[in-house]
Amino acid sequence: MNQKNLLFAGLGLVVVFATGCGPDIAGTCEAQEACLGGNEADIDACIASYEGVRDTAYGIGCGDEFDTFVTCSEPLLECSSQSTGEMCMSNGDCNGGAVCSNGQCMTKAFGVPLTNTDTCEAERNTYSRCNN
Repeated sequence: MNQKNLLFAGLGLVVVFATGCGPDIAGTCEAQEACLGGNEADIDACIASYEGVRDTAYGIGCGDEFDTFVTCSEPLLECSSQSTGEMCMSNGDCNGGAVCSNGQCMTKAFGVPLTNTDTCEAERNTYSRCNN
């Protein structure tokens, strides 16, 4: 194999490892925007935010812990409707994009449901200890 072929093979491995390992940040951001509503700029901002946190984690030596925690949490993320606690008669009675449903203002939420918060507790604790 000549040096040009080795270069392309090496670049291919970098692409495979860069895209095939670790959390699917783009997929998570796309799912979040599908839930909450948004556009490509919102997805790009979400990705930039995640990448900033990830870069910071790697910068302080906590990159593996960050990736492990996010990878554990990703499958648990879901879109749900949650009550704001406000009573309503119509959507106009609700604030912040919430809608009136059965007399309660409801808003969309994207995250790990309370019933699953303990699932990644060890990973969350390891990442938290690393950050301190």
